[in-house]
Amino acid sequence: MTVNNEKVVQWFINHEGVLTYSMSGSRNGADGTADCSGSVTQAIFEAGGSEYGYLYSTVTLPGYLAMNGYERICVNGTWDSLEGDIVMMSGGASMAESAGASGHVGVMMDDINFISTDWTTQGQVGTAVSINNINTYLTNAGMYYEIWRNTGVQPSTDNDSDAIKAFKRAGNQFTFYKPFKIDAVRFYKGFWQGLSFEMAGITRIEDANWYGQGIPLAFVSRVDGGDNMNIEPGAMVKMDDGYNYGTIDQYDAASDGVFIVWNNTYGGTWVKAYALTNH
Repeated sequence: MTVNNEKVVQWFINHEGVLTYSMSGSRNGADGTADCSGSVTQAIFEAGGSEYGYLYSTVTLPGYLAMNGYERICVNGTWDSLEGDIVMMSGGASMAESAGASGHVGVMMDDINFISTDWTTQGQVGTAVSINNINTYLTNAGMYYEIWRNTGVQPSTDNDSDAIKAFKRAGNQFTFYKPFKIDAVRFYKGFWQGLSFEMAGITRIEDANWYGQGIPLAFVSRVDGGDNMNIEPGAMVKMDDGYNYGTIDQYDAASDGVFIVWNNTYGGTWVKAYALTNH
């Protein structure tokens, strides 16, 4: 399935005078409120994109774009704008530093006009969708920015899985935000590690490789109300801030694996690329 650029733009046009800006409501217009990344996610989905697991932020949106045939064609440079180009902006040094109000995203209507759901009118009812000259917008914003273009590229037949291709198109960036279950715990190589069958791509402890598949328990927190100092098998956890996004350091096409280096003390962890795309 290919995303239709015209329909992405039309989604925003259809919601002019309708949406009110909010980052705490439905975020995709379902309750009459939306924010920038929630709007783009919903627009792409309704224009033919894949079903999303959750509404993405400007930090996590690149992975969804890559999964739907978009490629990053420009970073902080000039480009020949086309209808449907996605413009992502960050107040930091990259999109990984664009959380909350620090980032923005929208879509090009043509070579000049940029349409998005924004805070220009400070939440005035029904005024969230606005059209701006992209050059003025970027100049005034003074932000880091990326341009993503819908190439309609379909999965190829080489050794990389679709998930690995998506990470590569996204500049090797990953996010690890959603909770996951710890299925086993072990003190190994000088620190406590947790093993997630989901993330390791296994179904039993006998298939585990603690040297490369364990996740440092120092980097996770429980989301099930349990004691963070006593993480046992069955606990639901999530990665702590600072470890829940970053850059993939190595790929293994044969196992559909991606390797994330944490630091010199804790080394790194191999996880299934497909599983990581859902986080």
